[in-house]
Amino acid sequence: MRPLDFHVHFFPESIAPRVIEHLTVHYGIPVNYRGLKEEYLELARMADVQAAVFSTAATRPDQVAAANDWALANRGNGLVPFGTLHPYGEDREIEAELARLKAAGIKGIKLHPDFQCFNLDEERALALYERLIPGFVLLVHVGDDDAPGKTHYATPEQLSRVLDLLPGLTVIAAHMGGYQMWDRAMEALAGKNVFFDTSSTLDFLPDDKFVRMVREHGSDRILMGSDYPFRDPGWEVARLNKVGLSTDELEAVVFRNGRRLLARMGL
Repeated sequence: MRPLDFHVHFFPESIAPRVIEHLTVHYGIPVNYRGLKEEYLELARMADVQAAVFSTAATRPDQVAAANDWALANRGNGLVPFGTLHPYGEDREIEAELARLKAAGIKGIKLHPDFQCFNLDEERALALYERLIPGFVLLVHVGDDDAPGKTHYATPEQLSRVLDLLPGLTVIAAHMGGYQMWDRAMEALAGKNVFFDTSSTLDFLPDDKFVRMVREHGSDRILMGSDYPFRDPGWEVARLNKVGLSTDELEAVVFRNGRRLLARMGL
């Protein structure tokens, strides 16, 4: 059972320390690794990972091209890049980046509304998602905690509205549908046509609640994600082995669903 890791981030060495510091402050939890490609590749080798989806999200429209350059430059060695866009970019620039990514064989887009400062279901975002149908998978961060001063740009309820408006859109909702909003995720998203990934969930949810989420949403729509540099794929697989999933459910989450989705993407 060779895992597929659908949620990975690493950064240029020159900025990685600043990014790690920002993540630590924003989420208020330890970041266990340095956020470097070489470090992740070694952890993936130790966990016998067969493929890993890595991504970044441009915080401003003028960063999109450079972020996609980074994605394209770092593919290979089992690493599958997702590109990024920004809803506030100029239409012609969005179209140009989509054409460039498509020509390069990129089949996924990562967005992080909290860091990119747009509402998940606002009109400019919906117009961007429409451009992704068909041909691209959207991986989107959903959820956040209730720390004072935080604006919730991406909630499970907002994503539910997006799915209703754009039923042809293929979406992976990170963090089991809503980081720190798991009850709301189950209320708004369970059973809908959306994948969840396991990233940054198993540290927080009791095992029985996690298993209940998997079964109520459907074990065929759950993807393993380590959220490196927060955790590593070996840790994620070891935890999944202990939560109480059946053998068939575990195999579906750890590799079978990911393999099926990559095949749909032509990868």
